[in-house]
Amino acid sequence: MDLSKVDLSLGNCILAFLSICILNAFAISLYRVTLHPLSKFPGPKLAAASYIYEFWYDVVLQGRYTRHIAHLHEVYGPLVRINPDEIHCNDPNFVDVVYSHGKAKRNKSTHYLAAMPWGLRLASVGTADHDHHRLRRSPASKFFSRSRIMQLEGMIHDKVQRLCDKLLSDDGFKPFQVAAAYSCFTTDALTSYCFGHSLGNLEEPGWNPAFKGTIDQITGLFYLSRHLQPLAYLADVLPLSICRRISGEIGALLALVRITIPQLVDRAKTAEAVDYSGRSRPTVIQALLDSDLPSAEKTQDRLISEAVAMVLGGTHSISTVLTIATFHLLSKPAMLGALREELLAAVHDETHLPTWAKLETLPYLSAVVLESLRLMHGVASRISVVATDEELDYVGQWQQPSSSTITETSYSIPRGYAVGVSAYMVHTNPTLFHDPSSFLPERWLDADGQRTKGLERHILSFAKGNRQCVGMHLAYCELYITIAALALRVWPRMSLYDSTIPDIEYDHDQLIAMPKKHSKGVRVIVS
Repeated sequence: MDLSKVDLSLGNCILAFLSICILNAFAISLYRVTLHPLSKFPGPKLAAASYIYEFWYDVVLQGRYTRHIAHLHEVYGPLVRINPDEIHCNDPNFVDVVYSHGKAKRNKSTHYLAAMPWGLRLASVGTADHDHHRLRRSPASKFFSRSRIMQLEGMIHDKVQRLCDKLLSDDGFKPFQVAAAYSCFTTDALTSYCFGHSLGNLEEPGWNPAFKGTIDQITGLFYLSRHLQPLAYLADVLPLSICRRISGEIGALLALVRITIPQLVDRAKTAEAVDYSGRSRPTVIQALLDSDLPSAEKTQDRLISEAVAMVLGGTHSISTVLTIATFHLLSKPAMLGALREELLAAVHDETHLPTWAKLETLPYLSAVVLESLRLMHGVASRISVVATDEELDYVGQWQQPSSSTITETSYSIPRGYAVGVSAYMVHTNPTLFHDPSSFLPERWLDADGQRTKGLERHILSFAKGNRQCVGMHLAYCELYITIAALALRVWPRMSLYDSTIPDIEYDHDQLIAMPKKHSKGVRVIVS
């Protein structure tokens, strides 16, 4: 071959390079569809061949893949291949296998974690490896245990009463977004509990900074960064001045993450926190530093990452649950009346509530808490995990919507590949929850009005298994005390303002459940 006659122009080199890339992509796609270990699972061939399918629904159509996956289950059955390396399950009875407790190892999917900002990947919630996650989580688990929270719940009572006082003050006489008020409370409560010093949002005029709306903006970028990894890194290194020019709200949140929380961490290392009775207690940062963790797990970046994860996670989820409860109880006076009747029989002074343990014994209050959690969904999309040491054997039944025939199905999910279950699909499963889109606290009660716990195992708002939310007990404590106080003191004087169901119900997700675009949120007036 005479190389002197080969045209090595720039155009031909680019064309050759593109041809190689196309052939390589075609070969990979063909392998994924035909020879890949997940090729036997049903689902769209394009989803099996490429992540473009998921990108279209989650990025281009903005958080619509979970809804589309629900449709795919109607077509293909209880297990569906939703991307080249992941299976989605829509059978609630398989949840405890997927999210196993005990020694069964479940790594978090790297594709799932790719949606998180780089800074959060040093936190336990952003840790992929099962053993590494257990190592990082262990000290915090003790700090957030039920017994520890019961010892310190006086602080929660204090913050709740301050919230009620502020809602009933002159600040609340014009319409405002109630989630903003609740996010101020949850931020103050969580920072007080974790760091021994609150941000003081409840002491400031108005309801700022209201980080819930800002978090909603930030999470809108999660799916884009999942598929375009440099964006996740860019969010951590972009100068704060530029971020503020892009969005004042995003700039405020990043200032919290980069300036305020590091200051809280530094203060919490040495500051003496006190409980409600005036006794000294350790902060969560001190608990991490005093633990048996290796020194590499006690660096400043690690501590800040853990603190950011706690604040962001604890602020958004609880304020959303409280907003859901507020909307439905204000729009359903009979339900609010039933809740108040139960509380008035158990509470002698509405400014000094019974303990969390006592409030948990009230069946209708418990039903309101659980129903609000169900409609919040938690991570609405899916938490994808990887069984590293075992195959997951599935046996179930499936009935197509258009057929009366029940089909037996069985699959073996190979080790090393991701599988997930959507909390949204479990929480809206009509077999479990009659009329699932409606707010019905009575579904959690038996014929005698007593709490029945049969359905509670299907609540995935805090995830399940070894990856269950470490702050779950703190969240329940906040919810019981806050809903009780609001029902007694605030909701009788509160009314909805130009707010409807689309302002509160699930429309799409950004990992977390979101209402329709351009919703102004649930707005209220206190008179």
